[in-house]
Amino acid sequence: MNFFEQELRKVCAKSEYIDRPKFVGRACLFRLTNETIGKLEFVPQKITDHFDALRVSVISRTEGQIDSQIVNLTELIGKKPHYDSMVEPHIWLDNGKPRWFGFTPTANDYTAMAESADDYLSCFADQEITEDEGLTIDLK
Repeated sequence: MNFFEQELRKVCAKSEYIDRPKFVGRACLFRLTNETIGKLEFVPQKITDHFDALRVSVISRTEGQIDSQIVNLTELIGKKPHYDSMVEPHIWLDNGKPRWFGFTPTANDYTAMAESADDYLSCFADQEITEDEGLTIDLK
């Protein structure tokens, strides 16, 4: 199991919408509805090899990517103390080996990441549930 898989497993374990995830490289894939797949991954925003954001995507099995959202980790879990300063949380490649820079996320940090992903995923899961419950839209 690689480092990214290990960290994504911790986020997925706290998620309401991510069930039976499959891990491929640095990404996690999971079925959201019968027609859609979700994807969760840590991505760099500012500096290559500094994975400082979480990207959540929804992909149609027939049409391709529907939507994607990137959330900065600092917005989710705040800056973290590191020696005499506060640093933006990120995974970095230290001589090719990934690890968190200057801190270890807490259970609350993983929960915050999972809740952010769930907030986004709920927009797509709720549409499927609404359709299954027989709600129709009149286009007259």
